[in-house]
Amino acid sequence: MPSRGMARLPPMGPSTISATRPERTSGHSRSALPQRTHMRRLTRRAATLFAAGGILSTAALLSPPTAVAADELKLSGYDVVAGPGSVPRFYPIVESGTTFWGKVVVTVGTKPMTDPAGAGAGLPKGYVSHANHCTQAAGYTGVFVCEGSTYQQPEAVVPADAADTTLYWGFAYMASNGDLATAVKEARSAGSLPASGSRGTAKVTVKSAASAALNTVGFDTPPVPNGGTVRQRLRVHAADAGRIALRFTMAEGQLLRGTSAIHLGSPTSDTGAECWVPVSEIGWGAGAGANLLCKLEPGDHVISYDLTSGPGQYAQKYVAYTDYDLYTTVTPPEADVRQTSAPFAVQGTPVKPWHGLHARDTTGRLWEYTGTRSAAAPFRSRHAVGPGWQTYDTVTSLSPYTQGPYTQGVVKPSAATRGLGDLVARDRAGVLWYYDRQIGYSGGTYMPRVRVGAGWNIYERITGAGDLDGDKLVDLVARDKAGVLWFYKGTGIQTSGARFKARVRIGGGWQVYDRLVGGDDLTGDGRADLLARDKAGVLWLYRGTGRATAPYAARVRVGGGWQGYDQLVVTGDLTDDGRADVVARDRSGVLWLYRGTGKAAAPFATRVRIGGGWNTYNHLF
Repeated sequence: MPSRGMARLPPMGPSTISATRPERTSGHSRSALPQRTHMRRLTRRAATLFAAGGILSTAALLSPPTAVAADELKLSGYDVVAGPGSVPRFYPIVESGTTFWGKVVVTVGTKPMTDPAGAGAGLPKGYVSHANHCTQAAGYTGVFVCEGSTYQQPEAVVPADAADTTLYWGFAYMASNGDLATAVKEARSAGSLPASGSRGTAKVTVKSAASAALNTVGFDTPPVPNGGTVRQRLRVHAADAGRIALRFTMAEGQLLRGTSAIHLGSPTSDTGAECWVPVSEIGWGAGAGANLLCKLEPGDHVISYDLTSGPGQYAQKYVAYTDYDLYTTVTPPEADVRQTSAPFAVQGTPVKPWHGLHARDTTGRLWEYTGTRSAAAPFRSRHAVGPGWQTYDTVTSLSPYTQGPYTQGVVKPSAATRGLGDLVARDRAGVLWYYDRQIGYSGGTYMPRVRVGAGWNIYERITGAGDLDGDKLVDLVARDKAGVLWFYKGTGIQTSGARFKARVRIGGGWQVYDRLVGGDDLTGDGRADLLARDKAGVLWLYRGTGRATAPYAARVRVGGGWQGYDQLVVTGDLTDDGRADVVARDRSGVLWLYRGTGKAAAPFATRVRIGGGWNTYNHLF
């Protein structure tokens, strides 16, 4: 049966034998890293590998007894460097001779193949051998007999914690009616016998993870100027001959947006290093290929290259990382030595976060619309948060739904997620629930809900207020049935339901309003404001003061005619100008954008139509 990780290949014809020397041998495919495998194949002698699984095409193939050899049979061994978790093979290749009738005897041990008695026969503790299509000879240690279509040959799995060691193997051709004991002695002593095409020896040098780590890389990565070029360097100590691959990735913890390409070019190196550029472009959409590949001899090397920023670049941070591969067998990716630079800057226009919108449809399914930063079409296609939100009679964001910092994993609720759009929702029994925002590519937008407490059905309106008191924690305001507005200061606690401090009375008379929306700064002073629409359709602005005891200044009239809208949301900046905006849905289902001006006296520019069909939703926030 095929070895682990190998695709079973169709049987080869009885007279087909490769005559090309192999260089990487293993039963494990590295299809997950095509660029790395491709690089390794390029930087070694041409390998006879089956494309389906990286399998060495060697041959001990049968032909009829009457077949005549096209030329003299010549077998040879080959040395490899193997890493933890790899699966080196012990089987010769055919240098010449296209057919033969017989068997190949392979012997394996921990000492050179110079002793016919087999000193050091067998593998060290922890190594697991697989005979595959060969037979482990009875009465012998470390001896395999191979015949037939053996496109899978003897191999051994190197333990993940293997120490540095050397494995030796010998081989001898034996006629179909030959004596096994004689062939075993010949294979075990092949290293001390005269050269012959029918026998030989080779070795597998096992390099441990600790030994591989002696190959080190230092990074000299100055920032890339906006629209310019910088020269960066790698300072490599190559304890072993090997290959180094340089790639780049975005640094975590920053805001990202589409950016122009950055190009790598003009590599130079010293004596003993040979470098080339498989993929010159780095950044979004550049692919996963290596940007720079170098074949290195042992010693110290300085490798230099240019990074050039294109026009219209946004400020980003990158990380350079290298994989050093000293192995000639196919090795699990983690066996390579990976080293990473500190983040370095690509200078350009600062990135502002996008803001988005939530919408609940009439079936209770919640959708999120992430932002585009474009006034003409401010939202991307919707993405489902999940069903079941019809159980709530009130749902509100404590602050606008906002882009979070880039991460390759998931950022659980923490200081990094504050102010990015946590939700609160009140069920019909009056219980308030808190949904913490999380960031990442898996796990959903929100953590499972946390119970804040009961009794919230005393309020007619509950509205996210943003950070009202300047402590960088999100707050809540709620209006009771008597028209009194209350302030709930956020605690920042994310380990329990104690999300708000005891309420503080803001004042009475708020029953004149049928809409209250807030959560962001509409006046450009850095403080969260509140919009209130009265029953005559006049919209009023309550400017934030930053004081918990009196969070709002006296109201300012925005204008009349707002009674035509049944949904109103302070969304944050939708147009990439740094000013918070508002969207409003009219009663025919058309959504309108009111672009913020940052001026208290006239906080909005003339409305712009976003699109129709938004009446499929019964709540926007």
